[in-house]
Amino acid sequence: MKRIGRTSFFVQSIGIFGGTFDPVHDGHLALARLVRDRFALDGVLIVPAPNPPHKRQPLASYGHRVAMLELALQDCSDCGQIACSRIEETLPTPSYSINTVESVMQHLGAQCFFLVIGMDSLADLPNWYQAERLLTLIDLVVVNRKQANPSAIHGCVLRLRPSYRSVAGKENVWVNQAGKSLHFVQDFHMPFSSTAIRGALCRGEKPAGLPDVVYAYIRDLELYKHSPS
Repeated sequence: MKRIGRTSFFVQSIGIFGGTFDPVHDGHLALARLVRDRFALDGVLIVPAPNPPHKRQPLASYGHRVAMLELALQDCSDCGQIACSRIEETLPTPSYSINTVESVMQHLGAQCFFLVIGMDSLADLPNWYQAERLLTLIDLVVVNRKQANPSAIHGCVLRLRPSYRSVAGKENVWVNQAGKSLHFVQDFHMPFSSTAIRGALCRGEKPAGLPDVVYAYIRDLELYKHSPS
């Protein structure tokens, strides 16, 4: 049995789903469940970033975002083998994916690791810190969260190094020169956004897509009261 953060897994394959989760919402949980089930993973780690390098700084503190995520997972009856990981809390900032992936690999003896990202992140991936090294270490699951044109992924894949080629007989699957795969999930729709939820909270509304336990936490601590951004 391997342990990371507060959770133990018997592991052969692990998904790593990073982000700000400011705040976590039902769409994040649905995506974690989809990746877990579709790729038959032994576990999915949801990894909040203390200091994300490619996004604006979160409004809620790292501690609050972790607490909200842990509450949401505890309250989710269908979130077995999905856990919050605080691993980035101990890593250098900003929270580069290469550092997170290498640290998870060091802690867990799984055979396969999948990094879960959106189309927006895939488009920017060549600009990431040590991106080429990252793509030699881990398989990718790319999710079309904003219903972008699926053909757009081909151009993004062509820009990646090491270079990828399509896999015969498998639609939306590529493999690179290091033997790592890229899987495109085009049928997931993310119906909620943290930006819209923060805006609703700022207006004093209860947003759709926010788990009740998370809403109660936000209400009790008066988070997101002063800015919708």
